[in-house]
Amino acid sequence: MGQSEQQVIERSTTGQPSADRRLLTRLLLALVAACAAAVPVALLAIVVKNVDWPVARLDLSIARGLNEYAADNPWFVDVLDWISTVGHPASFRIGATVAALWLLAVDRPRLALWTLVTTWGGALLGVLLKLLVARARPVLPEAVAHADGYSFPSGHALGAFVGCAVLLLLWLDAERPERKAIPWVVACLGTVAVCFSRLGLGVHYFSDVVGGCVVGLGWVAATTIVFQVWRRESGLPAADVVNTGIEPERAEKDVDNRPLPRWRAAPAEIARALPRLVPFWIGLVVVTAGVGWLVTKVFGESVLGDVDRELPVWFSDHRTTTLDDLTAFGTLLGETTTITIVTAVAFFFARLLYRRWLEPVVILLAVVGEVWGFVLVAWLVDRSRPPVPQLDIAPPTSSYPSGHTAATVACYGVLAVLAARRTRVPRPWLFAGVALAAVVIGVCRIYRGMHHPTDVVAGAAYGAVWLTIVVVVLLRKSPQPEGFTVRKVST
Repeated sequence: MGQSEQQVIERSTTGQPSADRRLLTRLLLALVAACAAAVPVALLAIVVKNVDWPVARLDLSIARGLNEYAADNPWFVDVLDWISTVGHPASFRIGATVAALWLLAVDRPRLALWTLVTTWGGALLGVLLKLLVARARPVLPEAVAHADGYSFPSGHALGAFVGCAVLLLLWLDAERPERKAIPWVVACLGTVAVCFSRLGLGVHYFSDVVGGCVVGLGWVAATTIVFQVWRRESGLPAADVVNTGIEPERAEKDVDNRPLPRWRAAPAEIARALPRLVPFWIGLVVVTAGVGWLVTKVFGESVLGDVDRELPVWFSDHRTTTLDDLTAFGTLLGETTTITIVTAVAFFFARLLYRRWLEPVVILLAVVGEVWGFVLVAWLVDRSRPPVPQLDIAPPTSSYPSGHTAATVACYGVLAVLAARRTRVPRPWLFAGVALAAVVIGVCRIYRGMHHPTDVVAGAAYGAVWLTIVVVVLLRKSPQPEGFTVRKVST
C-alpha cells in the first residue's frame, strides 16, 4: 500500500473498538456535555430576565423600537414574515437531512453521521434550554405577529445558525478556490436575515437571538472538533475547516473490498419479499380491524369502555404547563417526520453496512407495511377521538389504533432486531428500550387527548406482530452477511 493511502479500520468483530465506533461515542458524549453546559447558560438567561439589569433594558428598548416601526409599515411585516417562514428551523433540518441521505448514498457514512448529529442535536439543545429558562415572549403595545412557546433561546436563530454552518462546511470543499467567499456570504446573510426577522416581528428579544447563535456556535464547534479528532486517529491529515470544509477527501473515491449493491437491484429484492408477506399483512389487518370493532361496538359499555372514556378525562383534568411541554417533546419519537427520517437514514446506512439489500428492505417493509396497515384499519374502524380538549392537531385518520405507537414499535423494533444480530449489546436491553419508547409514546398520546388506552395497546400489539412477521419471514433463514472489511480512503 502506498503512502497516498491510509488504512482505516471500520470495525473488528473481535478486536478493540475502532476509530469509527469512537466517533459515534464521542459525538453522543458531546451532545451530553452540551446539554450539561446548557444549564449555566440557562441560569444566565434567567438572570437576564430581571428587568432591572442593563441587558433586559436593552432588550425592551430594541423590541419597542422595532415594534413601533413595524406597526407603521405593513410591508416591513410582510417581508419579515416571509423571511421567518422560509428560514424556519425545519427548512434547514430538512435540507441537512437530505444532504446526509445523499452522503449515505455515495458511501460517506461518517460525514452523514456528523451532519445528522449536529443538526438534530442542535434542535434538542434548543428545546432543553427553552424548558429550563421558560422566558415569556415580548409583550408589545402593537403586536404584529404571534408565536407559541417560550422565548429563550430563539429557535429560528439557533436552527439557522446550525443549519447554515452545517451546509456551509459541506459546501466548502465543492467550491473552486477562487469562489470560497460565496458560501460564507450566503451563510452569514441567511443567518442574519432570519435573526433580524424574529426581532422585527416582535416575537423575540435581542438576547434571545444572540443566545441562539452562541449556543449554535458552541455546538457546531464541539462536533467539528470531535470529527477532527476522528480524522487524526484514522491517520488522515488535519483539515483546514474554514477553507476546505470538514472532510475534503469525501470527493475522492472510497474503496471497499465488498462491492455496494446496485440500486436497480433493490426493486427485485422487494418483489421477492412482497409475495411472502402480503398474505400475513392482510390477515393482520383483518384481525386488528375486528378487534377494533369489538372494542367500539361490543365492549363500549363494559368496564373496558369505562376505562377508555375515563382515563383521557383524568389526564385532561390534571394537565400542567410543564407536562404539556414534556409530552409534546415525548411524542416526537413517534411523529411521522421522525419515523420517516429514521427509516430513510437506517435504510441507506444498512446498505453500506451489510453490502446487500436484504436488511435495508426489511427496514423499509417493516415501517411501510405498518403505515399502510394502520391507515386501512383506521379507515375501517373509524373511531372518534376522546371527548377531551386535544393538544395536537388531529390527523385525518381515526383514533384506533394509535399510529404513533405502532410506528414506534415497528421502526425502532426492527433496528433493535438488526442490532441484536450484529452487536454484543444484550438483547433484553435493546428490546426493553423499544418497549420503553412505546410506553412513553402511548402515555403522551393519551395525555394529549389523541387516543383512548385501547388505541395505544392495539397500536403496540399491531406493530409488534407485524415486526415479528417481517423478521421471521425474511430474516430467520437468511445467511449472515460477511464481516466488516478494511476500508481504504484515498487521500
